[in-house]
Amino acid sequence: MTCSEIIKDYLIKNKFDGLGCEACSCDIEDLMPCNEFYGDCKPGYKVSCDCGQGCEFHIKYKEE
Repeated sequence: MTCSEIIKDYLIKNKFDGLGCEACSCDIEDLMPCNEFYGDCKPGYKVSCDCGQGCEFHIKYKEE
């Protein structure tokens, strides 16, 4: 099992939609598409883009 598979399994089991940080967001179906993992990525929930840069979505963290 790879690290990516372990992370995806955790996200599914805990009902998160993906990972997010200041640099980017990725959903569970396309997890870490850049093949990079930022140490400050957190699990969260998909919401509509509100940054004005045309993103499809953002991942917001539970504590926000």
